[in-house]
Amino acid sequence: MILAVDLGKTSCRAAAAGRRAEGAGAPGLATADGVQAAEAAILSVAREFGPVDEVIVGAAGALAAPDAARALGHALLRSLRAERVAVTSDAVIAHAGALNGEPGVVLIAGTGVVALAIDADGALRTADGWGPWLGDEGSGAWIGAAGLRAALRAHDGRGPSTTLLDAARARFGPPTTWPAQLTNAAALASFAPDVLAAEGDTAARAIVSAAAEALAATARAVGDGPVAVVGGLAGSNALREQLDLVPAAGDALDGALRLRAIHEPHVIRVEAKAAVLQSLDALATEGTRPDLDDLDARPIGEVVALLVAAEGEAHGAVAAAIPQIAAAAEAIAARLERGGHLIYAGAGTAGRLGMLDAAECGPTFGTDLVRGVIAGGPAALTEAIEGAEDAFDPADLADLTAADALVGITSSGRTPYVLGALEHAHGIGALTVAIVNNPGSEASADLVIELLTGPEVLAGSTRLTAGTAQKIVLNALSTSVMIALGKAYGPRMVDLRLTNAKVRRRAVRIVRDAAGVDEDVATAALAAAGGHAKTAIVALLAGVDAAEAVVRLDRARGHVRDAIG
Repeated sequence: MILAVDLGKTSCRAAAAGRRAEGAGAPGLATADGVQAAEAAILSVAREFGPVDEVIVGAAGALAAPDAARALGHALLRSLRAERVAVTSDAVIAHAGALNGEPGVVLIAGTGVVALAIDADGALRTADGWGPWLGDEGSGAWIGAAGLRAALRAHDGRGPSTTLLDAARARFGPPTTWPAQLTNAAALASFAPDVLAAEGDTAARAIVSAAAEALAATARAVGDGPVAVVGGLAGSNALREQLDLVPAAGDALDGALRLRAIHEPHVIRVEAKAAVLQSLDALATEGTRPDLDDLDARPIGEVVALLVAAEGEAHGAVAAAIPQIAAAAEAIAARLERGGHLIYAGAGTAGRLGMLDAAECGPTFGTDLVRGVIAGGPAALTEAIEGAEDAFDPADLADLTAADALVGITSSGRTPYVLGALEHAHGIGALTVAIVNNPGSEASADLVIELLTGPEVLAGSTRLTAGTAQKIVLNALSTSVMIALGKAYGPRMVDLRLTNAKVRRRAVRIVRDAAGVDEDVATAALAAAGGHAKTAIVALLAGVDAAEAVVRLDRARGHVRDAIG
């Protein structure tokens, strides 16, 4: 069975086996948390139907956010247990439905508005669709907002009287409550029917006339010739009067089943193949160690010895990868030297290890240059979030830039969340590094670090030897990078944050030993430096006060050795 879905910002409609269902919409895939909101909206209507084999989704924002569209596809493969999912824009399926899969121009006018032309060769052009604050001229939200402005002008005495004021009061209550209620496009669009119905009102007629003119201009911007109009405003004769119209052959749900070759360049398709499961079974980290069939019957002391010996094997796997680790550290340091950040991305154990290393960099090195993201969000740090690793949400890396470095950590080398994060980072221009525990993995990155730890004592439990190897590499990466950035002097960390009594004591000892002074002098210098060990050391070794030490460090880009030289 095929489930067709038309997901707009106001409503989510679905159809399968001759039946239809409707629920609330979602704000769009290009927004923060857009993938989760879209998936939730689709699931709320999909439960009206039985199991499905294939899902075809037209979702608002899919053309602007292809990474999010792909993430939604993977999420629906998991949550609906479908074999295939196709995701495209709601405008594309509206086009296919209105023109029966043929080339031409469609004007989609509802809460928002966009004109879409697709040629015989699949070339796509759009006009407007810029959202309620920058565009969507002539849309339901635009008409509703214009009507409400006219009502408020009449209320304040800034404009002529209008029946729209009474209509708005009847719908929303006192005007003083409107700003708190009317905070999104759907809310504004809810007043459009009142404006369209007020045919005898001068203000309303002017608004509708301007809307009709705007819609005609939007349609002309993408092509000449007849236009099919679909959407919530398609039935308004007043809005159609300036358009050269052809009747729409069907709606967006019909269009989901009429996608043709001209639409394929704008459709993202994902599949749940048995081969994926088979490839997972073939991974070395999913294998079983020989001669352990009686592991559950062995004395606990023997099991402990086996586990400890296996953890020791992690060091050999890491040592074999030192050239790759060093290359990654050098590349990451270069990014951070130029103002970039280091971000870890992982799922499950790998994600928690990345978050742990990032959290420890702050107090250890006095930096906010390192952070982590984990599939499922912060809740996944303390509990398993079912299915979280099966799709990546670009909102998790919304602030990633081309200056940054992303390290994806995945034992299998095929975790969709990590692969999606690496693909997203590469598309932005960030440096990408993959840490994997299987040879020839699917992870695509600028640098790949293979930690070939093999089967675990407890088969498939990659929190054991594979996790240990990952933690060693993360330690090596972050520490070597921070040393390169001047966060150490000799073997001593000199940018640590004084967060507790133990660290305050450590800072005194660091200053004392690095500067070769007694404890009283070290304590006084540290106090004069505001608790900053690096500044105190430079002041003592260079024979300057704390203010001059700060200037020298700034000139030396934070390197103690250069500041005292």
